[in-house]
Amino acid sequence: MSAMVCSIRGFDEKGVRKMLSAMRNGHKGEDRVHHHGSMIVGVTASTGSEFAELSDGKISIAMLGRFFNSSTLRPHLKPRPKDNTDAAVLLSLYKMKDRKAVHYLDGAFAFVIVDGDNFYAARDPMGMKPLYYARADDAWVFATELKAFPKSFKQVMEFPAGCYLDSTAGARRYFKLPDGPPARVTLQEAMDIVRPVVTEAVIQQLRNEGEPGVYITGSVESCIIAAIAANRNRKTKTYSVGLEDSTDGNTAKKVASWLGTDHTHRVVTQQEILDCLPHIIGQIESFDAPVVRHAVADYFVVQEAARSVDVLMSGDAANELFAGYPYLRPMFPEKLTVEIKQITEDLHRTQLHRWDRITSMFQVEGRCPFADRKVVSAVSKLPTNMKINEDGRSKWVLRRAFNTMLPAWIVDRPDSDDAHFTGIQEALQSYADTVFSDEDVQAQNASTPGAQLRGKDELLYFQIWSSKFRQDCIPLVGRTHL
Repeated sequence: MSAMVCSIRGFDEKGVRKMLSAMRNGHKGEDRVHHHGSMIVGVTASTGSEFAELSDGKISIAMLGRFFNSSTLRPHLKPRPKDNTDAAVLLSLYKMKDRKAVHYLDGAFAFVIVDGDNFYAARDPMGMKPLYYARADDAWVFATELKAFPKSFKQVMEFPAGCYLDSTAGARRYFKLPDGPPARVTLQEAMDIVRPVVTEAVIQQLRNEGEPGVYITGSVESCIIAAIAANRNRKTKTYSVGLEDSTDGNTAKKVASWLGTDHTHRVVTQQEILDCLPHIIGQIESFDAPVVRHAVADYFVVQEAARSVDVLMSGDAANELFAGYPYLRPMFPEKLTVEIKQITEDLHRTQLHRWDRITSMFQVEGRCPFADRKVVSAVSKLPTNMKINEDGRSKWVLRRAFNTMLPAWIVDRPDSDDAHFTGIQEALQSYADTVFSDEDVQAQNASTPGAQLRGKDELLYFQIWSSKFRQDCIPLVGRTHL
């Protein structure tokens, strides 16, 4: 679990420790709290290597995450960073570029900088790292989890992805998805855009320190990541998960065998899933059914991967960018363009949020090459017919761009075969069916209209969530459009 609190002219050390205790959620551990001028920084004992703090006496930094371009930036910085840490790179970059520093960063991060009486906070372009805040008069409190904030804070807000906040200049958006009509391109031109930008994103995220692994769900995007990784290192470790006696993981095992990777498949039971469900929901801070269902699979895969790798890569964000969800296929191009942009902008509250929370539970660094800012910018400019072709095939240009790297039985599989975790989904839904009725769902929606629950399984998740979180936090829960 990677949990951070920054209090600026707000809570004292006792208050910060209470917030850290809430994030530990009953787990024991010795939290770390440090004073940096007007800022108090606290992290839970289990926070791993993605947290860093640094001070030169005047400027203090607290950050969570990783920069993927530190080695590129470092030779150009003055003063030169004092060490090889990302925090040192950020300190030098901030001294050179002030609030424009975030424009030069590539990675997954959330940070707060205190510079004398002023402060500067920022979150990565796609919101891969979480950040929330609350304020009272002159006090500001930042934390990476909702559960950290006590009831004394009447309004807790999410720090927007792709934004920074300068206490003197105000809030600014530094990254957004492209506006305007999509570019007119042929399929070959689109392939020539997608192939190199995706390949480079995977290689860049493999290049950083840590022993990497790849999570193969069976989707074409996860197979592409595994293929690129295996081309660079035939000993690449890959992982999958599935319910016992289900088809979950069958495609992943076949792909791993074809690539020759060191593959591990984790088999889970319905009882194991139900036993871990409250803990998973408490960690991801969500009751959204597709998010929870995916998080359950993630939990067991990451738990297994943590035994042997430091970094785990997933195909998250590809379904949003390349229109991979079945509900998108019947849409007309104009509506589809709007919907793709919306679900991509929501990733920081849905699937990227889920992936970061689960990987941080096991101190594994979760990476998502398809959420790379260059990939997102390039793919967002492509027309919808490059994503869903005239025959209704989704992720069309992605499949074609890598059809020479992977065999046809992977890239040309029917869209229906791209569904994964069906066994886990059925296990959760069958249990919910024994506990709740349709009338229970209707009654809960009537009493909590903001929740807008869509089924009995989501009611199950919501009731667990409600036992752990304040009702006024419902608007902060990301909702998928499925």
